[in-house]
Amino acid sequence: MEVQSMDKEEVAREKGIYRVTIVGSVVNFLLLLFKFFAGIMGHSAAMLADAVHSLSDFVTDIIVIVFVRISSKPEDEGHDYGHGKYETLATAIIGIILLGVGFGIFWNGASSIYRFLHGGSLQEPGMLALIAALVSVAFKEALYRYTVFKGKRLNSQAVVANAWHHRSDALSSIGTAIGIGGAILLGNHWRVLDPIAAVVVSFFIMKVAVKLLIPCVDEL
Repeated sequence: MEVQSMDKEEVAREKGIYRVTIVGSVVNFLLLLFKFFAGIMGHSAAMLADAVHSLSDFVTDIIVIVFVRISSKPEDEGHDYGHGKYETLATAIIGIILLGVGFGIFWNGASSIYRFLHGGSLQEPGMLALIAALVSVAFKEALYRYTVFKGKRLNSQAVVANAWHHRSDALSSIGTAIGIGGAILLGNHWRVLDPIAAVVVSFFIMKVAVKLLIPCVDEL
């Protein structure tokens, strides 16, 4: 009876993780489509970087779904202690992707700043890009709060890690909104605010990635 009760709890936990991850992946997919559209139509490099960040969120949602199914399997011949470490591995993969995305945003922003300082011109971002950034901040912060609450309740390290991915995207969008807003309102000489904001936010993203990776490396 006790084993059956534990099995039911594990099934309920797995379903809960699927549910919260699917909600996140649907929101991420809709946001990344809107951001790519706004970045292209609004001529904003920072918004395109933000769209790539949302794409990475969508990919990590899929990773969580796949690895949680594997980690919930019982022990077998090759896995004497079950498959729980796969969830830690999923968290590590999310951290690595975050690190890569953070560095990518940094590189793009730094390249734009370099071009601007050497006489290159930067296109003025459009109002659509600013609206997209503000919409992203609102949705991603709401998604972070929902996901971290569910992750702690379900005692899932991977879901909590994914919540931090949502929060890093919200931070990225705040920086993007400041950069785009400044570039629009302050004129030609301040268009460089767009890539500067992206560079600043990239450091926050990479810091979160390192925080996620260190405990995973220790555990694995």
